[in-house]
Amino acid sequence: MLKGNLEIFKNKNFLLYWFSAWFTSLGDSIFIIGLSWLLIEKTGSPLVVGTYLFIVGISKLIFILIGGIITDRFDAKYLMIYSNIIRAFLILMLVGISFTDHFYVWVVYGIGAIFGVVDSVAEPAAISCRTRIVKKEQYTQSMSLLMIASNVSAVIGPMIGAGLVAIGNTQIAILINALTFILSVLFLAKVSFGEFKKEDTKTSMLKDVQEGFHYFTHTPIILTMAIFAFFANAAVGAALLSIPFLAEEMNLGVKGFGLMNTAIGVGSAIGALIFSVWSIRKPKPYMTLLTCFFQGIVILMIGFTENLWLIIILFALLGMHEMAVNVIAPSVNHSIIPKKLFGRVISVMILVMSGSVPISQAIAGWAMEWSSPAAIFIGGGLIEMLAAAVIFCFPFVRTYEMTKSSKGIAT
Repeated sequence: MLKGNLEIFKNKNFLLYWFSAWFTSLGDSIFIIGLSWLLIEKTGSPLVVGTYLFIVGISKLIFILIGGIITDRFDAKYLMIYSNIIRAFLILMLVGISFTDHFYVWVVYGIGAIFGVVDSVAEPAAISCRTRIVKKEQYTQSMSLLMIASNVSAVIGPMIGAGLVAIGNTQIAILINALTFILSVLFLAKVSFGEFKKEDTKTSMLKDVQEGFHYFTHTPIILTMAIFAFFANAAVGAALLSIPFLAEEMNLGVKGFGLMNTAIGVGSAIGALIFSVWSIRKPKPYMTLLTCFFQGIVILMIGFTENLWLIIILFALLGMHEMAVNVIAPSVNHSIIPKKLFGRVISVMILVMSGSVPISQAIAGWAMEWSSPAAIFIGGGLIEMLAAAVIFCFPFVRTYEMTKSSKGIAT
């Protein structure tokens, strides 16, 4: 049920956190355009782009459990600040090597691996920080506001990035991301996340990991929805990787690539605007499943469409559905997981839910060496629709609100 509430806009700490997220999301949306096109210009291979994303993702997954433990043991505010500083430095390195006479792909892969390790700490830290500065009933609203920051940036960023690439300033497009990380640090430094209650560090990290896994495996709704997200994220991840190659196949170039990404941002921004004013008081898992099922239909239709403007509309719908999923699903998780276990449990969830993304992107990059981007969209859409339909068949998922007191939450 949606309910109007503007109280969150009076929360100074959340607004500072929001602006910090806005800067980084703007830089990221420019960066992905610049980096993707830089790798295409230097290598001309979709396999290289897919491999880079695979390395970033797999290194993040390898260290995500440690990142969750670190988030529970140390102040997440400073983990975010230090992570942004490191990432700004890595981007400066990437720009530097792009000007050298010999572009060594293995160096780019190495930087991507470090990015993944830093992300393994930054992501659970960012999630933990947000839950410390907003009320429980504002979880969906805060998520939608962050999605506005992300997706308005996704509207502006691709246009800026594509424009810079088109005039031969690919490195500047990448460099802007370093600047946005620094600006984000300045905003985060002014946010008060409240007193940090340090977790008992006498227990071993192995025991902390075991505790996180135990809670995850003994909370049926969390476990089931994480498994579903494994397949849904694989489908979406493969489709998103295929966007620049779809633009290239349609002879649209970088401008078409930017337009498709902008359409995703426009759709997401529209949806996020709705949820930022009206919050879902009781988000339920079946809402996520239905949204993902329809998102799968949209992805499937992209694979069968050759008309540019129809594809743009479909990408906008894709953005709207993705936004809805990213508002509803995390809000369910945040309402269930105890705060003292949040870092390690959410890291296990990220490991399971995101584990399929680098694999699917690497497979998609390999598959496009002999097939078409359209085939990737068709396959991805079918996978997401099938996964949503199967999980929806479980009664305890469909009737979560009725059974959560007895089955949904582990003790």
